[in-house]
Amino acid sequence: MLSNVNEYFRPETVEEAFELMQRDRDHSIFLSGGTIVALMESSRIEKIIDLKSLRLDTVSITEDEIVVGASTTVESFRKDPLIRREFGDFFYDAFSLVGSWQIRNMATIGGSIAPKLGWSDVSTCLLAAGSSLMIYGVDGYQRMLISDYFSLPAGEKPLITHAILKKDGWFTAFEKFSKTTFDIATVNVGLSIRPEHGRIRAARVVCGSRPQYPARFESVEAAMVDLEINDVMPSIVRSLVYESFIGGSNMTASFEYRKHLASVLAQRAAEKLKGMIL
Repeated sequence: MLSNVNEYFRPETVEEAFELMQRDRDHSIFLSGGTIVALMESSRIEKIIDLKSLRLDTVSITEDEIVVGASTTVESFRKDPLIRREFGDFFYDAFSLVGSWQIRNMATIGGSIAPKLGWSDVSTCLLAAGSSLMIYGVDGYQRMLISDYFSLPAGEKPLITHAILKKDGWFTAFEKFSKTTFDIATVNVGLSIRPEHGRIRAARVVCGSRPQYPARFESVEAAMVDLEINDVMPSIVRSLVYESFIGGSNMTASFEYRKHLASVLAQRAAEKLKGMIL
C-alpha cells in the first residue's frame, strides 16, 4: 500500500510527464496499467503520475517495423491483428501465460518492462523477438535496446513511450515454468532463430527469472550458428543452455534447479521451432 501519496497528476504530454518525474524522482512513480503500483508497499512514494492521457495505446506498422504504444495492454497486444499477421501465434500464445485474463487487460507493455522485473514474461518475449524501446529522458527521445534499458542506473527514470518490433522473418518460441497457472515464472525462456537452407544462421536465446532480469545468452547463440535443423538440434540446444546458464538462487528456486529448468524449456522451445520450419 502506498500510504503516503498526497499528490496525483495526469499530464497531457510525454514531456510534461517526464518533467513531473524529474522534479522529485525519489518520491514519484509513473502509473500505467496499475498492476505493479497496486501491489507496492512503500512509505516513500508521495506522487503518482498517471500516463493514461498520453494516448500511448496504439499499434502502427511501417515497412519493416511494428510500433506499439507503451500503454497498450498485454491482452490488446496479444490479439492485435497487425502483430498476429507478422508474428503468427507467438505473442498470442506466449502472452496467454501472463497471469489471468483480468491482469492482461490491466497490465501494459511499458508497465511490464519499466520495473525491470526478473520474472517478466513480456520482457523475455520482446527480447527474444529482437525488439527495442523508444524512451524519453534528459536527452529527449532515444531508441534503446531492452538490455541497455535494464542496465540503466536505478536513479534514472526515463519514460518508455513505445516498443518497436522488427519484421525480420525470424521464428520465435516461448516456454515457461511456474508453480501454478497464474503464478510468476520460476524460469522462462524465449528462443528465436533465422533459418537458411536447413541450418541456423542466427539465434537469440533469452532466459528470465534467473532470478535477475531477462538476458540473452550470447555464448549459446554463437554456438547455435550453423547447426542443422533436425531431430538432434533441440537436445544440442538443451546442453548448450545447461552448460552456459548464468543465474542465482532465491526463495523460489536454487541455481541448480533453474539451470535444469532453463535447459529443458530451451529444448521444448527448439522442438517447437523445428516443427515450424521443417
